[in-house]
Amino acid sequence: MKAAVLALMMPLGLAMVLVAAGLWKAWQDQRRVKGFMGFFVAAFLLLYINGTPAFLSLLSRPLLAGIDGPSPRAPSDVDAILVLTGGMYPSGGLGWMPMQESYQRLAVGYELQRMMGLRIPVIVSGGHTAGVEAPSEARVVADFFARHRSELTPTELEEVSTDTYESALQLAPVLMKRNADTVLLVTRDIHMLRALAAYRARGIDAVPAPSLSLPDSKGFSALVPRAKVFSDVTDVWYEYVGLAYYLVSGRIAWRDLFYRASADAAPAMETGDVIYVQPSKEVF
Repeated sequence: MKAAVLALMMPLGLAMVLVAAGLWKAWQDQRRVKGFMGFFVAAFLLLYINGTPAFLSLLSRPLLAGIDGPSPRAPSDVDAILVLTGGMYPSGGLGWMPMQESYQRLAVGYELQRMMGLRIPVIVSGGHTAGVEAPSEARVVADFFARHRSELTPTELEEVSTDTYESALQLAPVLMKRNADTVLLVTRDIHMLRALAAYRARGIDAVPAPSLSLPDSKGFSALVPRAKVFSDVTDVWYEYVGLAYYLVSGRIAWRDLFYRASADAAPAMETGDVIYVQPSKEVF
């Protein structure tokens, strides 16, 4: 029921509601065809606008602008790299496979580890989202990389959480017990703000290392609808709904959405190909 209500709140669901309302109105009074056309035009405009890169860029700007966090003074200050998974799917005889989002996030995590040249542990967080009989997302994505990597790298799995809030609940106490003061958090760019807030609410002020996923929107092409953009816009709307739910339910507080730098905060640092920058620019 919850998933159905959430789907109706997204652009495609709203368009379906508008078309259904128009059909119902036309069925009630077949002479008022103009009434149906009004609903149809509204549904078309809703789908068109939500499918353009220009609208995606505008809609996602507050989420991306809010990405902020501390900067390590040196690579040796980093205690852990935390990667949040992004889904998996069954592939028949091959078993469960990581979705592209999960693959991209863990690839970023391992690349950060390689660039630093350190044996920093990569913690992969993702539980049994497909049921207890299926493997965890963390296990699926880690095993996939293990089959395609020749070098050994320290990797730990958190296989209990099924969402961002539960991930913070599971890992924040573990990180605190280890005295992990500097943690790189890897997730999708539009999801980063909610992830940072969830961990801040549990006492972990992580360093954002977003996996960039949104297309550029320049020129006339920014006004041409694309299927992938429509999917991205739906994900952005989902993030706003998720943030609102976390705030209303008390899972995060308003202050958790903002990074509060201390007086002795480290300046931006550049080491090799890994760049830590000020919050107004891209992080990595």
